[in-house]
Amino acid sequence: MSKTLYTSKGNPVGIGREIGKGGEGSVFEVPSLANQVAKIYHKAPDSKKQAKLSFMSSTADAALLKYVAWPQETLHLVPGGPVLGFLMPKVSSRDPVHMVYSPAHRRQGYPKAAWDFLLHVARNIASSFETVHGHGHIIGDVNQNSFMVGRDSTVVLIDSDSFQVNAKGTLHLCEVGVPHFTPPELQSLSSFNGFTRTTNHDNFGLALLLFHVLFGGRHPYSGVPLRSGVGDALENDIKNFRYAYARDNQARGFSPPPRSIPISSLPASLESMFHQAFTEKGATGARPSAQQWVASLDALRAHLRKCSASSMHVYPDHLSGCPWCALERQGVVYFVDLGATYIPTPSGFVLTRAWALIEAVPAPPLYNIPQPVGISVTPKRLPNDMPGDGTVVVYRIIVVAIALAVLATVPALALFVLIGGLFGWAMAGNAGSAARNVERVNRRKTLETARQNYESLVATARRDAGPDGFQARKAQLVKLKEEYERLPVEEKKEIEKLQLTAHQRQMQSFLEKVFIDSANISGIGPTRKAALTSFGIETAADVNRKRVMQVRGFGEALTSTLLDWRASCERRFQFNPAAAASPLDKNAIQIKFAAKRAALESSLSAGPVELQKFCQSAMAQQTALKPLLEAAAREVAQAEADFQLV
Repeated sequence: MSKTLYTSKGNPVGIGREIGKGGEGSVFEVPSLANQVAKIYHKAPDSKKQAKLSFMSSTADAALLKYVAWPQETLHLVPGGPVLGFLMPKVSSRDPVHMVYSPAHRRQGYPKAAWDFLLHVARNIASSFETVHGHGHIIGDVNQNSFMVGRDSTVVLIDSDSFQVNAKGTLHLCEVGVPHFTPPELQSLSSFNGFTRTTNHDNFGLALLLFHVLFGGRHPYSGVPLRSGVGDALENDIKNFRYAYARDNQARGFSPPPRSIPISSLPASLESMFHQAFTEKGATGARPSAQQWVASLDALRAHLRKCSASSMHVYPDHLSGCPWCALERQGVVYFVDLGATYIPTPSGFVLTRAWALIEAVPAPPLYNIPQPVGISVTPKRLPNDMPGDGTVVVYRIIVVAIALAVLATVPALALFVLIGGLFGWAMAGNAGSAARNVERVNRRKTLETARQNYESLVATARRDAGPDGFQARKAQLVKLKEEYERLPVEEKKEIEKLQLTAHQRQMQSFLEKVFIDSANISGIGPTRKAALTSFGIETAADVNRKRVMQVRGFGEALTSTLLDWRASCERRFQFNPAAAASPLDKNAIQIKFAAKRAALESSLSAGPVELQKFCQSAMAQQTALKPLLEAAAREVAQAEADFQLV
């Protein structure tokens, strides 16, 4: 090929070295144009493609060029000849978007990028769609390799010559696509040849990209199957709207993968937008537009907060707690806080002096808690219609007297008198037993309630108004003091441990840099790699039998293949004894212990004031509790006396 080509205006352009190569063409440097490169096709495009490129280059404007590597000039072998390629903006110092949203890739290439950075990337992706759609065009072949992200979060779309372009009413179609970015309603198409796409089709790809960015590369249609026939093929799950994060995901047959970011991390409005994009309603033409996404993401960016545990933990302010801390407690880390360089500085803290001040605080005086014993009360009388023990005795005397009188008058009735007397004796005893039992139960309940109330107040007094609570708080300070005294030994042990774990740590670090998405693994193509990513399996370090077997479609054979691949990666690892304990490793430990030391010093320094506040509060509590305790003790004494009467 000639080293010189010509623009549509006849200007010569010198072509430099090849810097990239694809299926239909290669990209070359243009030495005379620092901000442009040339895409040259391997063979001359047909007349339709030439017309498309001529129209695109004639309509390039600032809005398009802000977000798209849009053709700026067509290139020809001779002036006025067939179009062989085109000039476009040079896209440098950028990475494909999956290098940013993938947690494993981001830890290597963008270690300081927190969720607010990803949110801005998502917003810029939506804005790129809005710009293309605003010009009447369709991206068509939406995929993660076409969006290039810079360290300033700006986004540039490449491969624009494959877009569906509306050339003043003449449509130049996009006839390619990636299966796992294809909307459900188009999954049945055998090819895109001759098919006209709509903005609603693009809006599916947009929502999918945004989901990837905001949810750590997870695919919305990949999860844990809840019934047979689900999860066997990603394309089939997309076709059947099996959105794993949907409100009704149980009915759709999927639940989200383990340890994934919950959809509730987003405000309800954004959750609804994803639901609309990935379910049946969206397929009818109702998916959120790029403009709606831009507005919603901008609104979310204005309502973020930072976690006190890490500067890398940024999250929406509608949440009551940090979602990243919650995930770390489950063992999954999305954002790594690299911290700062450890610089030892004198704090002025002296443990012996701080502890002497703590010891100098006197405990509050023992609170004289009133006791029910010794309180004089008058028992509550029994109801008037309930015979007491004396009345029952009188009844029985009367019965005996009647029986003796009858026996003296008619001796022949002795047997009957005996039986009748016994019956009368029993009836006299039972005259008020039923009523007395009811009264006894009621008075027992009253007594139990009174005792519970009294004991609760006593516990409160001991905890908040006496030396027991004071000593409990002081015991906590003793633990902090002991922990502070252990810090130097523990820090030394951890640094020494670096030598012992060096091989394991270096191996782990090596495996974390070997990515599945760029590896050639037999039987594991893009769709299966997307499924692995949805389960947080991105590098050789993530591969183990238990985790891989959780992914639908990975039986014994494919799991063994993946384990063999990891083993082959391990064999390539070379241990470096000289780097067993690097300054970076030591720095991380020193920072961790410095943070612990600072927190303990703060707590111990505040100890005397806290104890003094407790003493002041205890005296106020004693005054407030005194009448309550006296009343509660009297209630117990009264209830005990009342119960003894029945």
